Amino acid sequence: MAGEHGGGHGHGDSRSSILQIDPDAVPLLRNAFVDALARVDQQLTVAEHELRVTAWAKDPVSQDAAALFNERSVDTVESAVDSLRAYREQLNVAVANLDKTAEQYSAVDQDGRSGVNKTG
Repeated sequence: MAGEHGGGHGHGDSRSSILQIDPDAVPLLRNAFVDALARVDQQLTVAEHELRVTAWAKDPVSQDAAALFNERSVDTVESAVDSLRAYREQLNVAVANLDKTAEQYSAVDQDGRSGVNKTG
């Protein structure tokens, strides 16, 4: 378990920050992150195609309001959609890391079985 290394309990012991996951939980975690990724992708599709607004009136106030809304929602690096894209990337990294973890657990499991078969 995390934090069992030398009694560090997170006080300056970098090893205590290692997250250990039960191998049986990895597929469930991966599925949860993949599901979240799919939902974020749906929201990004909607946002990128339907979030932008146009000034419904041709007056300067409506035009300025529409421009400001689009800037904050879609058009800039600090926009809500850009934040959603960054969150999507974090989910994608989590899925990739869970895939690597599953591969590592599988390799360790296969090595263990090989050793048992060789000696048994």
